[in-house]
Amino acid sequence: MKYTLGFLPLLLKLSISLGQSATLWGVTSTDGAHHSGTIFYLNNYGTGFTKVHDFNPEIGYSFGSLLLVKDRLWGMTRGGERGGKGKDGTIFHINTDGSQFSVVHYFKGIDGSQPLGELIEKDGVLWGMTNSGGNHDQGVIFTISIVDSNYKIIHHFDGENGSHPRNGLLFHQGQFWGTTSRGGRNNKGTIFRLKADGTGFEKIHDFGRNRGGEPESGLIFSNGKLWGTTARGGKHNEGTVYNLSPASRQVEHIHDLVYPVLGELFHSNGKLWGMIALRGADNCGIIFNIDHRDHSYEAIHDFDCKEGRFPEGNLMESNKKLWGLTRFGGASNKGVLFSLTKDDHHFTKVFDFDEITGGVPYSTLVEVPEQD
Repeated sequence: MKYTLGFLPLLLKLSISLGQSATLWGVTSTDGAHHSGTIFYLNNYGTGFTKVHDFNPEIGYSFGSLLLVKDRLWGMTRGGERGGKGKDGTIFHINTDGSQFSVVHYFKGIDGSQPLGELIEKDGVLWGMTNSGGNHDQGVIFTISIVDSNYKIIHHFDGENGSHPRNGLLFHQGQFWGTTSRGGRNNKGTIFRLKADGTGFEKIHDFGRNRGGEPESGLIFSNGKLWGTTARGGKHNEGTVYNLSPASRQVEHIHDLVYPVLGELFHSNGKLWGMIALRGADNCGIIFNIDHRDHSYEAIHDFDCKEGRFPEGNLMESNKKLWGLTRFGGASNKGVLFSLTKDDHHFTKVFDFDEITGGVPYSTLVEVPEQD
């Protein structure tokens, strides 16, 4: 089924003629034809919203973002109906023309369960993590081939080395880096790394209470360091922004949050951008940035609920704007899609989600360049 709203052919033709056109793809977690979420796209001028797929309860709903590999988008779902084949979650792909949605792996519990993050690609192999399942029911790191869908468990989390990751991995300087939300010495989560071939798992840092713990977001690389956020700990017990020096393994506390950031930071124009899920003038969320050189913090925009509430996922950049999603707020309280200019911070609500298009998006938008 294909469902299209607000398509403006002339504007899309103009964008193509300027050589800047792309589509932005994302997922929702509820509503749609089967009340289990949808896959959608729109062009990067904010028009042409198109729903291309409705998830069904058997395989569950998508919690993380899509990943573009060549002409396919890959993603994962959380568990579907109890007793169903997809009760522990799935890995799927769909063509960038919206055709041929296919599930390529059903998690079985012992090989992982309930993926809450994203996939990344390295040399034709996708890497990811699950929040639970595995030998200790505390999550696994896995790989799956994009050629033949061969699935392999790389590591079982056991609590001591971390447990229950809620995000994806980062590949940096020949190694994979990641975080877990729990486990470790203080049961407040860990930072870890492993070699590119999947061997040599090593715990790098145990989070605690005072300087931040329970990270739900992963890591990004900026200005020679790895950056992330925690969901708890710090001055207000609402999380922190921190960085890690890969060489020295020193973790530096940067900023105390007033409410958790439920996505990765995004690097653009010498600053790290993020979204606080609540607080602000209307307690609907905040867009902020931090200068990675002097660590100065600036609140950029307060959501007012009509233009979105509870932003989750990451900001991304396309067509010289930052784009993002909120889980709630907007015309139907099902979330919104928005854009923000980086220089003058002009905020635009681009689209209101509803029962037909899908609602409550958790994910980050992914850019797919237009094909010639």
